[in-house]
Amino acid sequence: MTSGRWRRPGTRGRRERPRVVAAVFVVLLVLLGVPVGGSAGAVAPLQPVPSLTPAVKPDRTRALVTLTKVTPTVVAPGTDVTVTGVVTAPLTGPLTAPTVQVRLGSRDITTRPALDDWASGRTTNSGRRVAETTLADIAAGDEAPFSVVVPAAELRNPDAFAALPISVEVVQQGASAAIGMTRTFLAWNSRKEFEPIQVATLMPVTLDPVVELFSQEQAVRDAAWSKVIGPGSRLGRLVEGTKGSPVTLAVDPAVFGPAVEAVRPGTSGSTGSTVTPTTTPTTTPTGTTSSAPSTTPAPPSGTPSATPSVGATTDAGGTGQAAGPDAVVSDLADQLAADLRGRPVIALPYADADVAASGAINPADPPVRALVGRSSLVAEELGSAARGDIAWPVDGLLPNGREKQLKAIWAGSTVKKVAGIVVDQRAITADSPYTPTARRVAAGGTRLLGYDARLSALLPRRSDPTPVLSTQRYLAESLVLLGERAGTPRSALVVAPRTYDTDPRALSTFLEATSNVPWLEPVDATSLLTDRSSERAVAQQRPAQAPPSAAPAPTLTTARLAQMATQRSTMLSVSEVLANGDVVAATYGELLDELTSARWRWNRAGWTTLGTSVSADITAATRAIRVVPRSVNLFAERGTLQVTVVNGLDDVVENIRLLLVPNNPRIQIVEQPGPITIQPGSRAIVPVQVAAVAAGKVEIMAYLTTADGTVIGTPAAIRVQANPLDSTIYWAGGTLIGIVLLAGIARTVLRGTSRIDEIEDIEAVTAAHAAGEDLDPR
Repeated sequence: MTSGRWRRPGTRGRRERPRVVAAVFVVLLVLLGVPVGGSAGAVAPLQPVPSLTPAVKPDRTRALVTLTKVTPTVVAPGTDVTVTGVVTAPLTGPLTAPTVQVRLGSRDITTRPALDDWASGRTTNSGRRVAETTLADIAAGDEAPFSVVVPAAELRNPDAFAALPISVEVVQQGASAAIGMTRTFLAWNSRKEFEPIQVATLMPVTLDPVVELFSQEQAVRDAAWSKVIGPGSRLGRLVEGTKGSPVTLAVDPAVFGPAVEAVRPGTSGSTGSTVTPTTTPTTTPTGTTSSAPSTTPAPPSGTPSATPSVGATTDAGGTGQAAGPDAVVSDLADQLAADLRGRPVIALPYADADVAASGAINPADPPVRALVGRSSLVAEELGSAARGDIAWPVDGLLPNGREKQLKAIWAGSTVKKVAGIVVDQRAITADSPYTPTARRVAAGGTRLLGYDARLSALLPRRSDPTPVLSTQRYLAESLVLLGERAGTPRSALVVAPRTYDTDPRALSTFLEATSNVPWLEPVDATSLLTDRSSERAVAQQRPAQAPPSAAPAPTLTTARLAQMATQRSTMLSVSEVLANGDVVAATYGELLDELTSARWRWNRAGWTTLGTSVSADITAATRAIRVVPRSVNLFAERGTLQVTVVNGLDDVVENIRLLLVPNNPRIQIVEQPGPITIQPGSRAIVPVQVAAVAAGKVEIMAYLTTADGTVIGTPAAIRVQANPLDSTIYWAGGTLIGIVLLAGIARTVLRGTSRIDEIEDIEAVTAAHAAGEDLDPR
């Protein structure tokens, strides 16, 4: 029996019912994963993972300064500032009694370009020295910690708020120039003379583009899912790092495991392989037929078992009973869901469908619209509301026509309407002396959530030694942003890219520091969809130059999307005649859904691998159900053709129809055969009654169809040499022979005595003739 089924709303969780999670996608792949020890078992809850920040690698010629902490986060009048960090000596020699100096830049930082100039070193003057400390000698390549205190008097500033540029430099004993430095900022705030900026942070919880997630090998699959959503994974680090913070998470429903249970290859829910066609072959045809060859070939032993063998996952005893869902994937998904509950979330389309690419190709594509509708699975999984009406194109752009395309996609889905679009501010903003609010509105009236690319780029990454520079730069950026229009209520949106990877402790530290400053008010990202009394959305503008895409080029093309639609239709047709058809349709439907994902932009080769495998499997499946071609001589007015139908799949084919279509009227099909059932790896001999109208060659095309007439499988030609011997010919021939016999008898009776009988002395006549006596005198 099959075990695949669609997941019904509101029924996830092992306490309510067994989880329907795909464990095995039937795909021909070259797998590179490492098997895990077991195929099932509980997974430990997500635990805070240790810091994974990389060690600082020494430079060859210069000293490196790594900041580990700046306290306090916000500098107020009368407050000393402590800067701590680590100095790493160059590889070419030691640092002799080095001095760590803190210098305060003399130039006011009031614009974002000025921030860039200071941080990059384009501002050459480091300013005056405000603090220093001397360290012991540091051997080449070694490191030493430092802590230096900047007195409050050195940081006094008349402004209500400001970004103070500082430089932390290392100077060798007796040298005048620094051998190493790092530049950052201090956040100054003496009084509240501003309207706080509402800041929303949005981070994607999406799968990595890993082909092994859809492996047919359970050990490889389990290992891949553990690496992608398990403890210590990229997603695990992101979820752990945002715990307790006001970050809004954009969740792809696919992170909870595929929505349909699939099956292992080479197994079947049915037992035995005896051919049991519904149409019983007859052994006594009304006519005489001879075939060449006289026997039909056996199913090919090389029939691929990946796609064709779509049977239920069976137990060890081989009883055909379902073994149930993959426990490892199920437990991983359950733990991830538990860790996300209670968080502010929005729901992405299933598999994070690339709505940017597909919308430009065909906004009416039914599968993509269905994926948008399946965003509701997030709410079902978490047991709380999750908006699915916010579009987040992966490239962050809004070219001409995209608003209309996205509205068409959402309108054709169960969501019905797109409420907002997440977009890069630079794609909707003309040149301006100040940064606009995140609350925007498109030309067609759709709300836009414009994110700030500069702030977004400052989220701490796993490659950063520490989050200090990101934190201090973020605070400085926000202060400059505030200074553009300090008295005007505004909002800002910060987003992480789909591939965002971070250290959980670094991210947690960053979010805590940036969420607790007076001039920033953390809010849920969905709040930006509506105006507040003091802030209204700003209309979309045309930029002077389009910003760069936030993602690589799309993998979806017009040809690929069309091919996927054809493949989906093909598998739906094949599944209609399979006993395990629901599983087959769902399995390949899921795989095709995954191929629409935006994540493959970062792994184009992976898309090709998975796409090629699916294509090969579908082709193999359609070829595995076929009619065997043959040649037949028909020596009768009526006869029975024996048509062989082969099922090369590892699943029962049922309710399939055989349709015979002659290419000329010499042969007529008396009655098309009824439904046929064929066991796995078997064949059925189907009798078909035909009538020969005239002599000659006829080619009959044999098609396999579903009940509604959809052609599936591989058709074949049956060549017939018709030689009809009609019964009229037999009667006419018999009558003619009878007449000839009767005529001979009548002639004999009517003519009487023969001339031979009238000769009295036959012997004398014979002798005279022999002597020449009867020669003619002439």
